[in-house]
Amino acid sequence: MKILAIESSGSSLSVAISENGNIMTEYFYNAGKIHSDVLVPLTEKIIKGAKWELRDIDKFAVNIGPGSFTGIRVAMSVIKTLAQTLNKPVVACDSLDVLKNQLNVNIKGIKIVPAVDALRNEVYVKQKNEIIIESVEKFVNDLKKYKNNVVIVGSAVFTYQKLFVKELGKNSVSLQEWQNFPRAATLALMAEKIDGVSFDKVEPVYGRKSWAEEKKTNFS
Repeated sequence: MKILAIESSGSSLSVAISENGNIMTEYFYNAGKIHSDVLVPLTEKIIKGAKWELRDIDKFAVNIGPGSFTGIRVAMSVIKTLAQTLNKPVVACDSLDVLKNQLNVNIKGIKIVPAVDALRNEVYVKQKNEIIIESVEKFVNDLKKYKNNVVIVGSAVFTYQKLFVKELGKNSVSLQEWQNFPRAATLALMAEKIDGVSFDKVEPVYGRKSWAEEKKTNFS
């Protein structure tokens, strides 16, 4: 099975292709939010480099958020257009699941917690398979019982690093920087084991309204 995966839910973006459960190529960029400029040519480049034709792809995969509104929209637009044109299925995964699978380890006594920065001193986390927004203070307080035995993965680490170290210990931010970005390679491998759906069934997970939408609501 050939899979093309795109991830651009945050400041970074990545495109990956896999075949029969093996990653063939992944391009990863952490150069700011340049997604709309480079995503299409990057996708064309990776397919050409593998000597594939678009019609060879069996399944597409995309990160549906939460994260950057613009990044999510760009990735979904590319994937849904390709899937519709080629009549191929799409696997949609959220950022928190991608981050969790990225750290596919099981260390006894260590709790792995994905957390995406939601701005405004809040984080996106998963609670009973539901994505919620909670204050960073509550997030930290709920994890204090795991102090020195918890590892946080995701963009929340970059924003709240000092607080996490103070309240949860140095281990909480001990991952290498690249591990805190959801990656298309992880997404592609996840898609091998997940049934895809029609492109028109795939919806973004924004978590909240954008600043512009909230301002419009407040003044309407």
